[in-house]
Amino acid sequence: ERFGTPLQMKRSHGTKPAACRPTETRTMRKAMPGHAAPSDPLALHYRQVLDSARDFAILATDRDGFVTTWNAGAQALLGWSEEEMLGASADCIFTEEDRAAGAPQAERTTALRQGYAADERWHMRRNGETFWASGQLTPLISNGAVTGFVKVLRDRTEQKRADEKLRRLNDTLESLVAQRTRERDRLWRNTPDLLLVIAPDGVLHAANPAWAGVLGYSEDELLGQPFSRFVHPDDAAACAQGIAAAARALPARFEARLRHKDGSERVFAWSAAAEEDRIYATGRDVTLEKRQAEQLQQVSAARLRLALEAGGMGAWEWDLASDEVLLLHGAAMLHGLPANDGPLRLPSMNTYLECVHPEDRPAVQAAIARVRSEGRNHRVEYRILRPDGSVRWIEARGTVHDDENGKPQRVSGVSVDITRRKRTEQDLHFLARASVELSGLVDLQSTLDRLAYLSVPEFADWCAIDVLGESGQLERVTVAHVDPERVQAAREIQRRFPPDPQQPLGLWSVIRSMQPQLVPEVNDALLDQTISDPDYRALLQQIGLCSFICVPLAAHGQALGAMTFACSESGRRFTQADLELAADLGRRTGIAIENARLYRALQQSDYGKDIFLATLAHELRNPLAAIATSLSILRLAPDDRRRVENSAAVMERQVHQLRHLVDDLLDVSRIGTGKIALRKEDADLVTIITNAVEAVRPQIEAARHKLSIALPGGSTRIHADPVRLAQVFANLIGNAAKYTNDGGQIDVGLDATDEEFIVSVRDNGIGIEPELIQNLFHIFRQGSHPLERSDGGLGIGLSLVDGLVRLHGGRVAAYSAGPGQGSEFTVHLPRGGTPTAEPVPAEPAPQHEPAPPRRVLVVDDNIDGANTVAELLRLMGHEVEVEHDGLGAVSAALRLRPDVVLLDIGLPGIDGYEAARRIRSEEGPTHMKLVALTGWGQDQDKERAFGAGFDLHCVKPVGLEQLQKLMES
Repeated sequence: ERFGTPLQMKRSHGTKPAACRPTETRTMRKAMPGHAAPSDPLALHYRQVLDSARDFAILATDRDGFVTTWNAGAQALLGWSEEEMLGASADCIFTEEDRAAGAPQAERTTALRQGYAADERWHMRRNGETFWASGQLTPLISNGAVTGFVKVLRDRTEQKRADEKLRRLNDTLESLVAQRTRERDRLWRNTPDLLLVIAPDGVLHAANPAWAGVLGYSEDELLGQPFSRFVHPDDAAACAQGIAAAARALPARFEARLRHKDGSERVFAWSAAAEEDRIYATGRDVTLEKRQAEQLQQVSAARLRLALEAGGMGAWEWDLASDEVLLLHGAAMLHGLPANDGPLRLPSMNTYLECVHPEDRPAVQAAIARVRSEGRNHRVEYRILRPDGSVRWIEARGTVHDDENGKPQRVSGVSVDITRRKRTEQDLHFLARASVELSGLVDLQSTLDRLAYLSVPEFADWCAIDVLGESGQLERVTVAHVDPERVQAAREIQRRFPPDPQQPLGLWSVIRSMQPQLVPEVNDALLDQTISDPDYRALLQQIGLCSFICVPLAAHGQALGAMTFACSESGRRFTQADLELAADLGRRTGIAIENARLYRALQQSDYGKDIFLATLAHELRNPLAAIATSLSILRLAPDDRRRVENSAAVMERQVHQLRHLVDDLLDVSRIGTGKIALRKEDADLVTIITNAVEAVRPQIEAARHKLSIALPGGSTRIHADPVRLAQVFANLIGNAAKYTNDGGQIDVGLDATDEEFIVSVRDNGIGIEPELIQNLFHIFRQGSHPLERSDGGLGIGLSLVDGLVRLHGGRVAAYSAGPGQGSEFTVHLPRGGTPTAEPVPAEPAPQHEPAPPRRVLVVDDNIDGANTVAELLRLMGHEVEVEHDGLGAVSAALRLRPDVVLLDIGLPGIDGYEAARRIRSEEGPTHMKLVALTGWGQDQDKERAFGAGFDLHCVKPVGLEQLQKLMES
């Protein structure tokens, strides 16, 4: 109807021949139905569908048979191109005989009368070649009127030849029965087609076995029955005409529906021919082909619907005059509305606006106003509210169509679900903002709080972050939700039902496996399967949890905690893409947490080192001040014997204190590097504790503390280093005395089990703050700043205690109820020793005579140090020479041949090691005693000294008693 006028004008000028002249119609292509401009996506899609059916020739004509549509299958089958055939008569595909007999017009007449016309005949190709095709002609109806026809053809030449061969076999069937019975019987019984022998009156004389397999009738049920009994009533006339034509020796071909014994129907294409007084008929089942032809017209619409549904799209139209909105294929489903077979009609655009999210209605209304006022195509993105309460993002694109006066008449368009894209954009924006937050991470708690609330509600309805503490406990550091009351409820649930480490889903599983978990759909069955506590399960159901993601927080392969995202009221279901985003955020958060901890540890370490250096300076200045004061007294009163003795005693005590400080530092260093060696032996633990108490008794008595010692009566033998254990207990008892106000109480106890000894040191002193307990045994850590107590110490004593106890295979622990509540330290030592006989008291050491006078060479680049040692040796009666460099030492040793050489290591020129090697190489038959006198006291220093030829290794400073023993040995 739309393009009828130009076609009529074309024919009225006599430019179209009666048969066809396809080459004259190329200029009319754009005027043909079905050839809309490529900018029309729907028409283009329909065209693609038609051209994809290449096994079928599909053409459309107007009422007079002139071509309006010609698909690619028609060009392939018939040979004419689309340009040649548009506007040409479709009669040219009929043979000359059929055209002369008026077959094209008869076919159209039949189609108009009964709604379709079967077309199975010989046809013509462009090159003059004939071929057999089967198909159907169907009227095109618009608004109740026939506007043209659609014809579908398929090449059946090969099948036709087979049919003709079968007909020839039927024509000679009687002679074949006589001559080749077995061959005839095989063909009769094995062909899938229906074979009949019919009398002129229509009664069945013979039927092949295919009837039983195809239609369910046995031979007895068929023979003697009129053929019309099995034919559908609507096809009875066509069937009778075909049999009558065959009886007149005319070629008879017709289609007829036969009824199956079960009541169903199948369509057969019949070929009938007469011989003598019998009619032989062959029926081929074309039910499938008929269905395909009938469904071909539905293919385009079905594929369009499929494409729209697969793409999350929907088509729609808007009539600007009536304001009616039609939701076409997929649009109703897209909006969550009931989808009927036909379009969903909305009375007005305002009705549709009720589906739009209230916040987005102004933008949609503005687009509608532009269409009405300017007639412009539009594109707008907005949210819709579905009846089930879910929110989806829509992108609508519309094209305006004008009427004949150029005014906007209607708008057609498509809507696309862009929820996934919008969520991706929001998620990426969330990830970018989260990365910015994490990049400036210094305050761990506040940053994790901000991070959790960034994800709500953009990415999830809930966000929780749990972090592993240093002792391995799981701590929930933050929970985020838009409703603060629900946050408190969630914290209460966490408190009542802490995560179960045995659960296959959730926090502990993620932390253990270091693998993220995604549960797209949380339903009652899953909760019943994973949550055994009914109260806990009911609370989760009350929250409405519908989907969750849990990802690990890790850094350098170590688990730090987990981050959980959950959806409830939004109804969002997490996907694999969401899991990847959450896992990425988890990796970034884990690294940020690790960096924050390292930063905090660095701050604490720097603070601890500052305190340690200040404390070291303080601890060094105290004895140095006492020594300096004593020297001043000696200088002012050298003849006052009492003052001289008191000053000497002070200096001796302070030097001992300095040496004790240096030894502690060296011991901690050796423990940290694994270079300290225990000298284990069978010892008595009671004796070790007693010696430790005696070592610190002056400190206890000076503070007027009360000391109680509770020791067991049984054996307390232990295999250990008694010196180092005494050092441990002296340190703990000394700390108790130091951190207890004067007149306090100190209790030392020893308990024993089958596996271990437990030594406890308890006081009623200043106590320890709970948060400091876990770091108490770390180096440079104290309960308070050293300036808060005059005897704070270096802060390495407890670290040394912990290291020495661990070397013995034990452990040390601390407990305090808090500041002012005192403290208790317990040392657990394994019972590694076996009971032995009571030790035999050692005989008193023999009294040694004073050492005979020796010739001694003292070598030290510190002039004061060398001269004081030399003067001390002279007071002891020895002959002493002094040198201050390595080469001078070698020269003096070879010249003087001394009995003993006290040789420093760090010398100018050549060091002490090289000097010793040269002396040993040149000393001749005499053997001097070479003693390394140095401030370097590590094991490797001793080994190097012995390797250079030294006999002994002594660490500075060397006191009077040590020098006396050295000279005596």
